[in-house]
This record gives sequence, structure tokens and C-alpha cells, in this order.
Amino acid sequence: MQAGQKIFMTVVEEMSISRAAARSFVTQQCVSDHIKRLEEEYQVELFKRRPRLSITPAGQELYETFCEIKRVEEKLEKNLDRIKGQTKQKLTIGVNGTRINMILSKLLTEYNRYFPKVVISFVVRDTRTLEQMLLKEELDMLLDLNAYGSPQFNILSVAKDQLYFLISKKLFKKYYKNEDIKRFNQGIALKDFKDVPLVSNAEITTIHGILMHYAQKENVDLNILYYTGDYETQLALCSSNLAAGVCPTIVIKRILAYNKRNSDNELRVFPLKDQTEELEIQIVTNKGARQPEYMKKFIELLQILLQKEYS
Repeated sequence: MQAGQKIFMTVVEEMSISRAAARSFVTQQCVSDHIKRLEEEYQVELFKRRPRLSITPAGQELYETFCEIKRVEEKLEKNLDRIKGQTKQKLTIGVNGTRINMILSKLLTEYNRYFPKVVISFVVRDTRTLEQMLLKEELDMLLDLNAYGSPQFNILSVAKDQLYFLISKKLFKKYYKNEDIKRFNQGIALKDFKDVPLVSNAEITTIHGILMHYAQKENVDLNILYYTGDYETQLALCSSNLAAGVCPTIVIKRILAYNKRNSDNELRVFPLKDQTEELEIQIVTNKGARQPEYMKKFIELLQILLQKEYS
């Protein structure tokens, strides 16, 4: 791509001339000159300057076209390097840290029997950020939960997930009676824990969104004090009696292991009552993207292990 095209894309991504200049290691005047040349070349206005910098419809169209050009060029470079034998076999995979950690050792042990020299990078971000990275082909694949249905995605659903209410024995005694346990084992309603301090997933995550959907549907105002995208932090807050939490199926095995070591203050787990929103564990790839054999094998093994984990 030409320098002006790259700088224009940087301005769109930063929505700031000064930040784009710093990121591109050029002056602000240089950035402005490149934008002006593009506007003259295409005879359109790319940005509105007042009251603040914003992209025009023509600018958005040009940005999306340049993104497509960038993807095509990067794909061409990868394929040419592969033909020349100059690149290592590499996979870049977007994941939720907890979900992949549960099966990582088994997965890689099995995978290395087939492709021991493949370099694998795991990128841990929130779901929506990872989906944008996949759309830009910054990832080869994504282990997702209820992926956004982009027409560019191939979505392989491999397992169903469920949400559970998690609370320490000591915190339970503060808010409930022992006779509540039998009833909650059949399912605990949101209204039953509206007064309990909660730790929730980060606000932009799928699971938090579903929890808020239930709360709005049942007209319950939850007492959320903490947000985290990390289940290790969530478990730590729960085990310290600071908050209760809501977690997916895959965290249950970690809770059972914790309870074996801490019988004096074990973590109690109850299913959420009347769950209607389906949670699907999905392997997501880009349509039309080339899948070498080492990527196909990784997807195959990941699918098998996830199905075992959730069976």
C-alpha cells in the first residue's frame, strides 16, 4: 500500500491527526497533506473537521476499500513466502483466557504429535475486540461465545454452555438459610441474589450482556461492585467472601479443585433458574481464508476436546 493510504487508515483508526502522526512517526502537517492529496485525487471530502474530527460516508467507503486491499496484499505476501519456504508455520488464535486454559495442556500435547514445529500465538481480549481482529485477518481463528453473525465468518458450534451462581459458604450464611440450599440446587433466580455483592464479567463481554438481559427481563437491579474479564480474579474475590459471581460451565472444574483444598469455606454453585438464552461455544474463521493442514488439525482437536469438556 502507498504511504498516504496507510496514513489515512491510521487517522480513521485513531480519529485524531496528532495521534495518527505520532503513530506514523511523521509530522501533523505531513498527515494533513496526505489527506488533502487523497481528497483531491478522489474529489471527495474524507473528514469533517468541526466541531470535532469525524469521517464522512465517502471516507468510510474509502477506508473499507483500503482495508480490503490491505488484506489482499497481506494474503499475497503470506502465500508467496510460503511458496518460497521463507516463513514458519504459524497460527494466531483469539481466545478467552479461562476457556482455553482448561484444555490447553491436553490440546497442545496431542497437537504436537502431528505438528511439533508450528508456532502458536494466543491473543486474549474481550469477545468483540477479537471479532474485529478476525475481520481484519489479524487472527487465523477465534474461540468464541455467541459470535457476532458477520457474513464474513464461518461459525462452527461445538458445545452448549450454561451460567451458574457462585458464592462462598461464609457469604452464603450471611444472606441465606441452610434450607435454601435444596431450593437453589433446582435453580436460583436473580431476585434471590439481588442484595448480594457481585463480581461480573467485564461490561463488554457476552456473558455480562446476557446477565443484564435477564436482570432487565425480571426487573431486578443487581448489586454489582466489581467487573473483571478474568475468572481467576473472580474466583479470588468469591473465595475471599467479598462477592458472589456468575460463571460458565467450564469454570466448574476449577471450583471443584478449589473446594478439595478449602473445605472450611468451599464455594457453592447453583444453576441460574429459567435460562432461555443459549450460550454456544464456537470456533470462528474467515470465509474464503486458506486453511493449511496444520490449522485444520488444530480445529479438529479443539472441537473434540471441547465436546468432551462440556459433555
